[in-house]
Amino acid sequence: MKAKKVIAMLLAATLSVTAFTGCAINKTATVATLDKEDIKLGLVNFMIRYQEAGYDDMYIQYMGEGYWDKTVSGNNTVLETWKKNAIEEAHELYTLKAHQSDYDVEVSDDEKKEIKKAAEKFMKANSDDVIDEMSATEEIVEEYLELRLIKSKMYAAIIKNADSSVTDEEANMAAYTIVKLDYKGAYDSNYQYQTYTDEQSAQIKAQADAVVEALAGGSSLEDAAKAAGTTATTGTYATYVDPDAEKTDDSDKKSDDTESKESSESSDSKTKDSVYTTNNLDQSVVDALNSLEEGQNSDLITTDSTYYIVRLDKKTDDKATESNRKTVKGNKEDKYYNGILSGWQDDEKWSVKQKQLDKIKIHNYFTTTKKDKKAADTSATESTQQSESTNSTDTENTEAVDGTEN
Repeated sequence: MKAKKVIAMLLAATLSVTAFTGCAINKTATVATLDKEDIKLGLVNFMIRYQEAGYDDMYIQYMGEGYWDKTVSGNNTVLETWKKNAIEEAHELYTLKAHQSDYDVEVSDDEKKEIKKAAEKFMKANSDDVIDEMSATEEIVEEYLELRLIKSKMYAAIIKNADSSVTDEEANMAAYTIVKLDYKGAYDSNYQYQTYTDEQSAQIKAQADAVVEALAGGSSLEDAAKAAGTTATTGTYATYVDPDAEKTDDSDKKSDDTESKESSESSDSKTKDSVYTTNNLDQSVVDALNSLEEGQNSDLITTDSTYYIVRLDKKTDDKATESNRKTVKGNKEDKYYNGILSGWQDDEKWSVKQKQLDKIKIHNYFTTTKKDKKAADTSATESTQQSESTNSTDTENTEAVDGTEN
């Protein structure tokens, strides 16, 4: 794999920041140690701030300024989540670097030259304020890009040994039509959850009953939903259940204390079957669909917050099944890769200095200019690699507006 594909995202980024209020961090301070190798605070801060620049537009639109200090799940703020992800990524990258000789992975001189050019271009394109805010140096940028390139090569080398064959049963996707009626509450136009009154909940129950009654009278699910003042939507879901899927995945446990607190939402998601969580369907809905014949409607399904009525349209949707075959193959490769990685990490001595990690703060934000959006999107698309889909933070050309201060 060529270095230019991995570094394309960086070439698309020219940043500026106004109302600069950030406090410079000690770039050379040690934030974590892997065996005898120190991971510098400057590198982890660069990873976080680069990601932040790519998400500012979207997050500010939905969550408002200073979104990084808002709690999103459990007791974790956006910034805390980013820190956790960044330190995990750093652990992964340095582990792969330590084992690259196991798979004869090297970064060629030509690739190092490409990385150096990209780092130089990034440093020249950005102002001193941006460089300070991101704790960027040519060395830090080069190191991060080289680590990402090693990861890309290591992933490709590791999964060559994976058994990623996919049976028709594993790939199968069925098609359905669904009416979904939330009776406890809903999100408003400002993405704030509003709890329904008893009267509103009763009205929604009446809608659900009206749909069921219309179906009993011979109406289609679409017509029944329309007559009741709601809509029916379509989708597909994976019918295969991995027999090992309900076992808790311990592969991402770390030996440091930075991850001692996990939100219940995050923990629960690890114990559910990935098929269901991926399709965003309640298990009771999936169970109902699995019990139906093609063209058959379910009874009213009631969960703790939602009414559902579903119809099974096809036991096998050919297009969705072929697409899912690729997804399942990728999941198997990921599982094999993560098994190798976690095996290495179990034998490592990894520690995080939380006090240093706590020094990473965000005070300013960036926004995307319309002028450069198309070019940035193109670069980001070209840099997408299957092996990096989880951690990639492709960033668009951005221009800051007035910064916020917390």
